[in-house]
Amino acid sequence: MITQQLAVRTAEIYTCVFAPDGACALIGSQGNPVGLWELTTGRLVREYNHSGPVWALAWSRDQRSFLSLDGTMRLWDVETGECLREFDGHHARCVAWSADNKQVLSASDGTMGLTDFDSGRRLRQFDGHTDGIYSAAIDLSGGQALSGSRDRTVRVWDLRTGRCTAVLEGHTYHVQCVAWSGDERQVISCSHDIRLWNVESGACVRVLAGHRAVIRTVQWSTSQRHVLSASHDRTVRLWDPTTGECLRVFEGHAVGVIAAAFSCDQQRAISCDWKGGIGVWDLGAP
Repeated sequence: MITQQLAVRTAEIYTCVFAPDGACALIGSQGNPVGLWELTTGRLVREYNHSGPVWALAWSRDQRSFLSLDGTMRLWDVETGECLREFDGHHARCVAWSADNKQVLSASDGTMGLTDFDSGRRLRQFDGHTDGIYSAAIDLSGGQALSGSRDRTVRVWDLRTGRCTAVLEGHTYHVQCVAWSGDERQVISCSHDIRLWNVESGACVRVLAGHRAVIRTVQWSTSQRHVLSASHDRTVRLWDPTTGECLRVFEGHAVGVIAAAFSCDQQRAISCDWKGGIGVWDLGAP
């Protein structure tokens, strides 16, 4: 069910991140600026000016600030629209905040860096990918990270040493999104398919197939019993990761879907396509 068509003044949305409470979303696009949108009304609440296209955004835990990447990494005050800080270095494609908001992962081309948030100091650099990095994720304990790349691999990193502990191979196209399971024993990633990996062995445990175009995002439910995905094939899908079965297909977007997330109560999914169409889907009881 498409509930809103946001009046986004740009040719294409590059990134959309839903607030943890599901009430609003930050949208970065080919044009300028970043917009904060109220999802129930479709109202543009505030704009945040950038010098170029914004490829990546990340909310703080309290939703009072966010990070953006347009070549520069910036910290913004959500309420006032003020840019609070600019970080040194080049930060282009993806950003991930640790659970305690003390460390930030960001990538430029095939290199990923870990930054101490308070000091802005670069703590560590991670080299190994042979092409641009599209996605990064830090585990809940803050000890490990994931990266997904145009080189079709997922890499697992030890954040304390900078060592790559595993290279997960099997995707046949650019890796668009990576995510840790709650117990940190499994990883899920998406490309033209969705793959579930065992972190310790590096083996692909299961392939979730069904989307007909590149998959932009994949996310675990809180219970870890379900996975949500969104694709350029204009659909959002709900999966059982244990069996690989596609449980539900949600159709209605007019163009490719770039973002999807579970609601706080896990009863609904929210999605956004690259033209600003917002979908809210009833999942039943995931």
